[in-house]
Amino acid sequence: MNKLLLRRLVISTLLMLALSSVKAGLAQEDVIGLEGTNWQLLNMKVLGGFLFTPKDPSLYRLNFRTENRLTGTSDCNTITGSYFQESTGFRFDPFVSTRKLCSPGSLHNNLVLILKNVNAIEFRDGMMYMTNGYDGVELEFEERGF
Repeated sequence: MNKLLLRRLVISTLLMLALSSVKAGLAQEDVIGLEGTNWQLLNMKVLGGFLFTPKDPSLYRLNFRTENRLTGTSDCNTITGSYFQESTGFRFDPFVSTRKLCSPGSLHNNLVLILKNVNAIEFRDGMMYMTNGYDGVELEFEERGF
């Protein structure tokens, strides 16, 4: 009787290990590699449901480099830092931006506040969406060449 119980225990343990490795493999496949990609801001949705669209999207760019390095522009300012991505979890750390005073109508201040707190990333229909945990806050980017 003990041998039968031991066999069941061993088989169920092996089955659980196999299923957990399959699940881990699926999570890794869900991660889309950002290294070497460049994105420009299309829309920025902020608290209260207000939607802002940059007049010139090319002024608001994120460039994902090797070794998890980030470069980019936010209107008249430059962005640097590092990024970390796991499944849909995402963060910038550190995230640094210059503090030049841009022209009136610039989206820089709002964009930087949101980017500093980004915690999730999603890809839909060729677009990249970043959120920070606040209901309704979302950044929409389109991929573009360097």
